[in-house]
Amino acid sequence: MKIAQFAAFGRPEDVLRCVEVDDVGAPAQDEAVIDVLAFPINPADLLTVEGRYAVRPPLPARLGAECVGRVTALGRDVRGLAEGDLVIPLDRENWVQRKKVKGAQLVKVSANVDPLQLAMLKVNPPTAHLMMTQYVDLKPGDWLIQDAANSGVGHCLIRLAKAAGLRTVNVVRREGLADELVALGGDVVVVDGPDLGERVRDATQGAAIRLAIDAVGGTQVVRLGDCLAEEGTIVNYGLLSGENPQLTGHQTVFKRLRLTGFWLVPSLQRMAPAEIRSMYEMLAGRVAEGSLHVPVEATYPIEEIARAAAKANAYRRTGKVLVTPNGTPK
Repeated sequence: MKIAQFAAFGRPEDVLRCVEVDDVGAPAQDEAVIDVLAFPINPADLLTVEGRYAVRPPLPARLGAECVGRVTALGRDVRGLAEGDLVIPLDRENWVQRKKVKGAQLVKVSANVDPLQLAMLKVNPPTAHLMMTQYVDLKPGDWLIQDAANSGVGHCLIRLAKAAGLRTVNVVRREGLADELVALGGDVVVVDGPDLGERVRDATQGAAIRLAIDAVGGTQVVRLGDCLAEEGTIVNYGLLSGENPQLTGHQTVFKRLRLTGFWLVPSLQRMAPAEIRSMYEMLAGRVAEGSLHVPVEATYPIEEIARAAAKANAYRRTGKVLVTPNGTPK
């Protein structure tokens, strides 16, 4: 059985390896064995390999927050699943051909949906959904603003906001992305700059925007703050700039803006199992109906994990990079 792992921190294309390990064997009574059909390479995975993420795992380490798999064997106590079902594991270390998972950690998903889309369901869609719904009580017709709008989370946020009747301002770092984001359902697309607040007010006719979602950090947060109404909230979930989020004294004291952070792991830990399953079932339904879709740029076999990571780390990609460790999903 093949897995992807790394034995030293460094550039992913230099340290990631595909290695042979023993097969997982038969499941225990409360477990299932699944064949992994596809897994995406996410920024958090690459940062982990580089040693720059929140957690530095002991080495050698396996990776992968998400995947989609097919059940191939079931323990006698596992209920609600059958061999052949498509499932999303809620645990980690998913960059493998096959794995054993506790039955309680599997969410069954529709077999009539593109498995590549299902492979990307666990992280970005709930991140977008929870940031959009947990911090500010938005109603249909309300506006929110986000940066890194052409990212995986950005695409999900645009589509989920559209389905909820919300309107989005989408900040990008370069020209040429507007048509793509408008086609996804974005209402306004603007290129970042020092006069961002003024241009956003013009584009939204002075709308009172109460929620900003930030993946960049640094002074980008100041410019998002310029776009918000008084007592607005900024939710930070990444540091693409490599700098800590910043606000001005005027924004914190006189506009009374709130800055908070989001990380999916503790958010899921605070949710009841029924809530988690309900959320993923809702998101899978969005994928099935076509209102939630993430572009895919390339797929690779697991033997080419280093090449796949290099591609995922490349600038100006047009979609996600996935690995299909058991061949093209059928």
